[in-house]
Amino acid sequence: MKDLTLTINGIRFKAKNLDDEFAAYVEKMLEESGIHSNRDNAAEKLFLAFLRLAAQNYNYEKEIEGIIEA
Repeated sequence: MKDLTLTINGIRFKAKNLDDEFAAYVEKMLEESGIHSNRDNAAEKLFLAFLRLAAQNYNYEKEIEGIIEA
């Protein structure tokens, strides 16, 4: 189990006891979006990271729907 801590506009947020594999995935996705766990990050970057992951999820949902309907 792993903790994940982010600082956004000077405020620290901590998620505790995440599965190691999931925590590594989240850290990778955040870093690809320009968000780093070792420094303060702008709220705008967090929002853009959220949109990036929401778009990915949306596309997966559409793909799953297409498979089910086929």
